[in-house]
Amino acid sequence: MKEIIFVRHARSEANDAGIWNGRGDGPLSEVGEKQLDALGHRMSRIQLDMVVSSPLERARRTAAAFAEKIVFDDEFVELDLGKWEGLTGAEVTERAADELRDSLSGRTRPMGETGESLNEAGERVLNAVGKLTDSMADGSTAAVVTHGGLVQTVLHQFLPGGKNRVHSFVDNTSLTRIKVHEGRPRLATFNDTGHLGPRSAQVEKILEDGQPVIALIRHGRTRANVERRWQGHTDWDLDELGHRQAEALGRYYGRWQTVFSSPLKRANQTADYVAAGELTFLDDLRELHMGNWEGLTTEEIAERWPDVIERIYTQGEDIPRGETGETWAQLTKRFRNAVDSVSPASGEPTLVVAHGGAIRSYVSSLSATSDTYAESLFTPGNASVTHIAMTDRGPLILDFGVASHLEQLDLSDV
Repeated sequence: MKEIIFVRHARSEANDAGIWNGRGDGPLSEVGEKQLDALGHRMSRIQLDMVVSSPLERARRTAAAFAEKIVFDDEFVELDLGKWEGLTGAEVTERAADELRDSLSGRTRPMGETGESLNEAGERVLNAVGKLTDSMADGSTAAVVTHGGLVQTVLHQFLPGGKNRVHSFVDNTSLTRIKVHEGRPRLATFNDTGHLGPRSAQVEKILEDGQPVIALIRHGRTRANVERRWQGHTDWDLDELGHRQAEALGRYYGRWQTVFSSPLKRANQTADYVAAGELTFLDDLRELHMGNWEGLTTEEIAERWPDVIERIYTQGEDIPRGETGETWAQLTKRFRNAVDSVSPASGEPTLVVAHGGAIRSYVSSLSATSDTYAESLFTPGNASVTHIAMTDRGPLILDFGVASHLEQLDLSDV
């Protein structure tokens, strides 16, 4: 496994003013300077083997908050915005609304007439990521300090939209993690600002505006997770660490009135740590039914059903798991219908405590990906949080797999 952590630079004066700052340079704002302290403290807990940065000042200053040895790479500089450089978003919309729409939806039209297209920027950054990955040793982690537009082009590979983007723009100092296993990159975390608080500024703003936000929470760890057993509908308890993870989640995220849960014990035991009142159980929030694979390890399944594993995970066929279980499409439909059926709270998050595969299926279903089993996404970690805004234009992914509250757990006795 190799891991790349994309870090968007701290807030700049241009961000404060609403100015589109592509290749233009400029200092951080007062808020940005304060963000560096929280980011630096958090990044100090992560073992980094390499730090790469855009050469622009706002990125350089951000990288210097947690690294002394920094490699500067022009390939990770922000998009070339052409004639839109230095304008506010309102000015761009007023002067070139049609051109902007074409540039964003079609991805082939240059930004600001003379800049880069989104596809050109995407090709640039993905080539740079490929070179970086090739240079990394197995098991190593690199941080790339870059810009919001560049992170968006990376995300398009994992959460593609149709005419509209299906995920929010990344926040300043957010972390977006890509894990690469056997040459295949998968999105593990998106827009993680846990060092700034349990809910991002975007989540708080959307709640203040009166729109509902769903917090999808994966259960804490079980012994089956440790033994790599496929749990499915099998009812496992949290193990000791799982309870500690759920307790850390409760301290960090707080307790809330509106909490829905899968009826499986590992989910409702986790939900007990974040619920201020009674839980509402929904059967359709359960994990993918694994059929005859329930309770078996990955190795046991691969040994006994090699042809089925080949058909699903190499050839991309969506057939029932374990012969008598569910297909991925059945899980996705069932779980999405369950999430859509909940009555969300007003002014506070609505919590849905469920399972890794089910949450991954739901998030993938919001995008235009053609994945047969959401293979572009890494399964969100135990006790992680994923926020979805229920907007007038449909669900909007605000973040994915955030678990910063677990980074300081003492694992010496695990």
